[in-house]
Amino acid sequence: MIELIKPVRYGILIGLLGLVFGIFWAVWLVLGHERIHKSLEERATKGQGHSLIQLLEPGNVYAHENKAPNADEKKHSQPSKDADTHQHGEEDKPVAEGEGRMPMVEEGQHMMQMGGNEHQHFEGGHDSPIMELAHTRLKRGHLHAMGLGLLAIAISFIFAFTTAPDRIKTAASILTGLGGLIYPFAWIVMGYRTPGLGPNAAEASVTIIAGPGIALVLLGIFTAGLFLLKDLFIKKNA
Repeated sequence: MIELIKPVRYGILIGLLGLVFGIFWAVWLVLGHERIHKSLEERATKGQGHSLIQLLEPGNVYAHENKAPNADEKKHSQPSKDADTHQHGEEDKPVAEGEGRMPMVEEGQHMMQMGGNEHQHFEGGHDSPIMELAHTRLKRGHLHAMGLGLLAIAISFIFAFTTAPDRIKTAASILTGLGGLIYPFAWIVMGYRTPGLGPNAAEASVTIIAGPGIALVLLGIFTAGLFLLKDLFIKKNA
């Protein structure tokens, strides 16, 4: 058994390394969530030249940039004399007892509830779809590391029981394991680049990393399948 595994031992070790990396990355995503989120916010600010609040609330540009509206906007924002007269007329009318009034206790509870819901909105979830996408891509780095780590180990064991030359077994198992490490790393890099570059540009920027990773994994799968079918075909004809 040891002699069978010996040619593919490096591929198995690399696959185990991918599993360990996937586990530690999952732990970091949970324990370091706030730090990761802060880093993504900083990248978004540097990449787009605006604060995150401006990106999320484009209607509040005047408030954040301390710019006054132009003359046309002032004109539209000023109420007319008729509106003022109507408003004063409404104020002069007597109000029936209990009508149109909210008890102070209920009003306070209502405001506290609204404030609590708003606080939960900003604290509980991510602030924008692009931030949510960035975190999703970081999580996929963990999923691919675990899945491809198991795949590299499986391919290495398949090679161990084939009649392929030892050099091919060693090379193919190592390349498959390396591809299983490179491809998840591309997802992590893409996740960190998403807020600053945007979804499409971030994806394009890691093509040079993800492409070789996929190619190495597919090469290992194809080679293992080729020798496995060859051995099965030879045994049937023997």
